[in-house]
Amino acid sequence: MTSSTDIIIVGAGHNQLTTAAYLAACGLKVLVLEAQSEPGGGAVTREVTLPGFKHDLHATGIVHLQGHPLLKNDELNLKSKHGLKFAYPDSSFMTVFSDGDTLSCYLSLERTCKDIARYSEQDAEAYWKFAKWMEKLEPIFAMSLGKPPLPFGKFITLLEQSDIGNDLVDIMFRSAYDVCLDYFTHPKVQIHFLNWCAEMSVGIEDKTTGITLPLLIGASHSKPAGIAIGGTASISYSMVASIKEHGGEIRFNTRVTKVINENGSARRVTLEDGNEITAKHAVIAAIHPHMLGDYVDGIDPKLVEKAKKTESSTHSGVLIHAALNEAPIWRAGDAPNHCACVNMVDYPGMDDFRRVFDEMRYGLMPSHFTGYVSTNTLHDPSRAPEGKHTLYYYSYAPLKLAKGGHEGWDDVIEERKDWMMKQLHRYVSNMDDSNILKLTADSPLDMSRHSPSFRNGDVVGIAMYIYQFFARRPTPELANYRVPGAQGLYLSGPFMHPGGGITGGGRATSLTVMKGLGVKYHHVITS
Repeated sequence: MTSSTDIIIVGAGHNQLTTAAYLAACGLKVLVLEAQSEPGGGAVTREVTLPGFKHDLHATGIVHLQGHPLLKNDELNLKSKHGLKFAYPDSSFMTVFSDGDTLSCYLSLERTCKDIARYSEQDAEAYWKFAKWMEKLEPIFAMSLGKPPLPFGKFITLLEQSDIGNDLVDIMFRSAYDVCLDYFTHPKVQIHFLNWCAEMSVGIEDKTTGITLPLLIGASHSKPAGIAIGGTASISYSMVASIKEHGGEIRFNTRVTKVINENGSARRVTLEDGNEITAKHAVIAAIHPHMLGDYVDGIDPKLVEKAKKTESSTHSGVLIHAALNEAPIWRAGDAPNHCACVNMVDYPGMDDFRRVFDEMRYGLMPSHFTGYVSTNTLHDPSRAPEGKHTLYYYSYAPLKLAKGGHEGWDDVIEERKDWMMKQLHRYVSNMDDSNILKLTADSPLDMSRHSPSFRNGDVVGIAMYIYQFFARRPTPELANYRVPGAQGLYLSGPFMHPGGGITGGGRATSLTVMKGLGVKYHHVITS
């Protein structure tokens, strides 16, 4: 099967759709091939409990994308033309402790510091200084989300030319635990931020995770956390509309089994049905680094082996979706219902909190409870029938179990779901049969089944350590999105810069492709 398309894009996840939309808007003819029956990858919304109840299957609160040129400048007209809208809750993130104490993060730095000061004036002052320090660096990080990363050595050299940059380099190579304890003194303030860092699927005491805290703090006071109206899938469908507006095509239920690499050139793919499709210029594929050698022949075995050795995150989680009669009634009061993401933490002290991540490292279920909840229908009522609500409830869990490995999750998921619901009832008074209409639960194994990009249930692709971050993600050889030895083949996905989550990473891939082809893009990409 021949094709007149310029670019073949394998996969219709968030990153691939972003890539395709930018390329199409800049005049290239794109063909997106998606194995599933719908677009989005991790940016999907489905009625998985009852009809009319719309649940985000993976990504839910949208933060970093708010400052990305994709939304900030509306480069693809997703908001002005294709119907993308957001609701912005009063606070982005809060912690509810088991003793009823709460601590919130607001867009307002002053309001956030005032909340911290209830626990420690010293910590409030430290947070103010930290946030002001990151205020100077945040524009650089926000812009880096949408551009290919600088070579790592050049990036470090650039930082080392200033005091503020040297301070950041120091933080980058330390652990999130080191940084939190260096800046903050009160255990509840420390746990509040450490639990937030752990949402990046990294162990809080692992070295090189220190960068997580400044990235989160910088984003929190420069842009509001958004809830996509209609579900996170509305981001995906607005991109589909943009692609089609510019003449692009998307084929669903079309699985690619091979990227054909002939004489060092990759322009053709093989489909599951045996047919082949050829592109004029390039193939852009969501191939996880662990699977690169399975999809592409003829590339350096050393490169393939190095890609296979990239590290997965230290943990994933169990995600429960619930259809509810009424919104949660929090024992701590009404404040959690005005927040995008509510974290719950049992609080006997820091040591028990630290053991959560030690246990997961060895494939054990955390015995100490942490979890977080989003009740998106409080901010977007369109996601449920009138007066009803949805619940998004996530609790950390190991990727692989000490007994049974990754595949062992099918044997224990129901037991873990029941345990999680018992823990939630300690924080929310109306989590009983009179309120819960239906529940479903996804394990890390279910997440890996959802997308090959979520290898082993790792929803950020691969671990976001500094040695797998920026221009070392997933490896230095692959970080510029090109695959050496397969000219015309580019990579896109959560395992590439800028990393997992809804970050608009495909923009950087599209820039790389267009610069290589000499395509003019300044009428669309203006920064």
